[in-house]
Amino acid sequence: MRPGRILLFLLAVVLTSFLLSLLTVSRRPGEAIVPHEQENAAYDSSSVPDAGNGTEGVLYDRPGYPPSVHEDTLTAGDSRSVTESVAADPSRSNERTSAAASVPFYPGSAVRDSVAAGRQVRVIYYGDSQVEGDRVTSLLRRELREDGGGTGPGMISPVMPVMYTRSWVVRSSSNWKRYTLLDYRGGTLPHNRLGPMLALCRFTPPGDSMQTHSFATVKISAVPGADPAVSQYDNLRIFYGNNYDTVLVGIKSGSSLVDIAMLQMGEGPMEYSVPLPSVSEVTVEFTGRNSPDIYALSLESSTGVIVDNVPVRGSAGLEFVMTDSRGFEGCYAGLKPDIIFLQFGLNVVRNVRSEYHYYEEGLVKQVNYLKKVSGGVPVVLVSVTDMALRDNDTILRFPNIRAIRDAQKVAAARSGALFWDAWESMGGPGSILTWYNLKPPLSSRDLTHLSNEGTDTIAARIYTSLLAVRNVVTPVRIQAPQSGIDSVPAVTVTGAGSQPEGESTRADTAVAASGPGYGSKDGTAPGELYSEAEPSEGRRYSIASQIIGWIGSVLRYQPDQSFIFTTPAFWIFFLVVMAGFALLHRKRAMCHTWLLLVSLYFYYRAGGLFIILLLLTTLLTWFTAMMTGRALSRAGKKFWLVTNIVLLLGFLSYFKYAGFFTELINSVFDTSLVSRDIFSAWSNGLFGTNFNVSTIILPVGISFFTFQALSYSIDVYRGRMAAEPNIVDFAFYLTFFPQLVAGPIVRASEFIPQMHGNYSISRNEFGYGLFLILQGLIKKMLISDFISSGFIDRVFDAPAIYSGFENLMAVYGYGLQIYCDFSGYTDIAIGVAMLMGFRLPLNFNSPYKAANIGDFWRRWHISLSRWLKDYLYIPLGGSRKGPIRTGINLMVTMLLGGLWHGAATRFVVWGGLHGTALIMEKIWHWLFRKVTVKRRSAHIAGILVTFNFVSFAWIFFRAGSMEQAGVMLNQIFSAFSPGDYGLVLMSYMPVAVLIVSGYILHFLPVTVKESYRGLFIRLPVVAQLLVTLVVALLLHRVGSEVVQPFIYFRF
Repeated sequence: MRPGRILLFLLAVVLTSFLLSLLTVSRRPGEAIVPHEQENAAYDSSSVPDAGNGTEGVLYDRPGYPPSVHEDTLTAGDSRSVTESVAADPSRSNERTSAAASVPFYPGSAVRDSVAAGRQVRVIYYGDSQVEGDRVTSLLRRELREDGGGTGPGMISPVMPVMYTRSWVVRSSSNWKRYTLLDYRGGTLPHNRLGPMLALCRFTPPGDSMQTHSFATVKISAVPGADPAVSQYDNLRIFYGNNYDTVLVGIKSGSSLVDIAMLQMGEGPMEYSVPLPSVSEVTVEFTGRNSPDIYALSLESSTGVIVDNVPVRGSAGLEFVMTDSRGFEGCYAGLKPDIIFLQFGLNVVRNVRSEYHYYEEGLVKQVNYLKKVSGGVPVVLVSVTDMALRDNDTILRFPNIRAIRDAQKVAAARSGALFWDAWESMGGPGSILTWYNLKPPLSSRDLTHLSNEGTDTIAARIYTSLLAVRNVVTPVRIQAPQSGIDSVPAVTVTGAGSQPEGESTRADTAVAASGPGYGSKDGTAPGELYSEAEPSEGRRYSIASQIIGWIGSVLRYQPDQSFIFTTPAFWIFFLVVMAGFALLHRKRAMCHTWLLLVSLYFYYRAGGLFIILLLLTTLLTWFTAMMTGRALSRAGKKFWLVTNIVLLLGFLSYFKYAGFFTELINSVFDTSLVSRDIFSAWSNGLFGTNFNVSTIILPVGISFFTFQALSYSIDVYRGRMAAEPNIVDFAFYLTFFPQLVAGPIVRASEFIPQMHGNYSISRNEFGYGLFLILQGLIKKMLISDFISSGFIDRVFDAPAIYSGFENLMAVYGYGLQIYCDFSGYTDIAIGVAMLMGFRLPLNFNSPYKAANIGDFWRRWHISLSRWLKDYLYIPLGGSRKGPIRTGINLMVTMLLGGLWHGAATRFVVWGGLHGTALIMEKIWHWLFRKVTVKRRSAHIAGILVTFNFVSFAWIFFRAGSMEQAGVMLNQIFSAFSPGDYGLVLMSYMPVAVLIVSGYILHFLPVTVKESYRGLFIRLPVVAQLLVTLVVALLLHRVGSEVVQPFIYFRF
């Protein structure tokens, strides 16, 4: 098939995909949102004063730092006095409504007044997955109890989204089930009276009359190292309802029986309470034929401060009004909350891209509902935090975050709630990346959820803004412009001394929209994260200067933009490559020069100035190989080989392992050595650059092109091939762009002969190459990226807040993720190379079908396995020098293989585990060498054992540290049950379906895979074009929102 026809095919795909993407409704998160001019009913958020002019909410960044009053991110949503509010809404008649009429409500003062009066203070904190696991609330609770006292964690459900939190762990019997509004809508739950945790739990199904008694337990215990106050349980309260049978409840602490009672019958809500002897572990046992609705268990003190963590995973915070208010009213009457916090928005950002006034209306209804059912308790609305998506090395922000924040702000103003701007406190647009780059990171790797340190920072700032002792307060009333729809003005509360000493000020970046849309100053959509400034008025560019500027931006290295197979930019680049290739493929020298230039450009776009290192590696390897070939003596050949090995491994060791070995030496010898980037220091000194010398950056693909260059030098030394005299041809081989940065590792003896032959690609090879490209993109973008961002990254980043079952799901999911990620990349690389007539070696062959660990390494990363075998294991002696030496050689090979993957102890452990398994396999074969009978059951057992061992080893490979790996293993073996397996699976249903489907496809017989691959290859070109377009559109609509960088880029 001629290159010109392939070029036309690719051009049709790219152009058609581009046009279809313009016509589809779905937009990428990084794209602008067209404002809806017709939304006349939308609230003008300019009626709500923005955050102050000070410090972006920077209050104090670590727990325990002396707080100072700072309220730049705090907005009181209602300028009316508390008395005026009660007059407007009699349902708010509460003892708290007697506050001074002229002073805006300050929660911290109310808390301290109640503590001084000797009564209990209760703060209920609702939120999405950002707060689950007692995040945010753990620090708030600790700070409030410094002065107010109090014990216990507050409300807990027998089955929670996270059973293992930062402060307590819940272990429930397997017959418990959690019911939410989804169950009510689906008909499983006959009513919607859910109670204060937006859920209820039962140990028997609703409506069923059991013939025998059921026994259910809930064990709550403190997490080691948790705050002592939260680990002390002084009182147990059980809120329940719809109890129409005899149900006994027994309370135990360890082996001691504390109380046994029969629950009151009736509709409820009702309460059972019992004092506890200040224990740190309690077990609640229920016995009965029919379970009551258990709304909440609460461990608390009778006085002091109680802070409840109520996570509602996957929620937008709009479900409160959908529940029967009698459940909330009855429970709130006993709980007597003083403040209610609402922190939602993560799920809103991903799903609401327009018509924000509907979301605003929904929030207003929620706040009013909570005020009604609580008797007028103040509500604090905490805004959405900043979040972003990784598009490979590019960070794409959600441009609708400002609009969501503005809608929340307006809703607070309309409903009389306090508003605290977490987004502005973080720093506004793009701040999630800044938080992620801090040490320790304040954001999780998914750039959506904050790390524990990050939620502590948010909690610390909320505490200082809303709950800390106020030294000097000067209320300032600001009358905002009327929106024309709601006459309620807004008040920004400021105070003397609100600017902490040493904090710098900057212009406010949270200015609300003044036009018809949310999130901008002129009604237009928010811009990109890293957008350049607009030209000033009157400034004009000529067409020529615009073209020159565009060319410059294309040629310039931009570290914030990725340039790999999953980006449109790459396929436009590949079109240009194929255009040049189609013109020059008959002129070998010119064609190779063209492909060398575009390969160097590809690496420059991916790695920037590290192209110098690639060129240096190329020149050194070519020169030493030429000298090796010309040397007449063996000693001379060895000299040039050793010279090349020392230089290349020196580069690799410095850039990849300097920091690792420095830390290792410091830990062993108690030194304080520091690794510095000497190349950056030289550049700064010689050329006046300003590179950071404190961090050694890992060049993209250095492990791959270093090993490829070493294999060439060793093959020349061994006489297996002659040195390539043409430096252009050699440079083209080493830098060939499809496999340059992540493999497969191609040997010169396999590739260079193809360069000297005539270009040829059959019709079937074209179909096969196209099939590999589509297969790789589906593996990467549809499977790997989705299960990674949707579940796996969350669990591995914070394994302690997930049950052992969820951790195990993440482990098995990661096995599929890394396979689809890496094999997907190599599939695309092989396919792209094949379209240019070059055949790259197979790199994966269904590795999880392996029946032993040796077979696994013959199927997994085959090019690396062959390299380690031929250039490390066999030179060490292989299996030729006895069993002990064989075992040592295997272990050394795998330890170095693990170190090749990453400069960290956990990679060495991973390699050591595989080395141990290979040694055990050798021993097994020696012990049973005379057994020749092969049974299918034994083969299947071998596959299961190998798969589970490989999955176990992945824990160390993926975990952020050895400590995190230990936490994950501890969760799996000691806190496995999530309480309600069905709830967990339903919460992650799309992820679970993809994981199961991915493994099913992986384990399909070879004949089945060959049949559908052959069917695609035999299709007419027009049909192949249609299939390609369908896949491209699918990936654009589904996969584009979860794009992640290739895992093996880090190696």
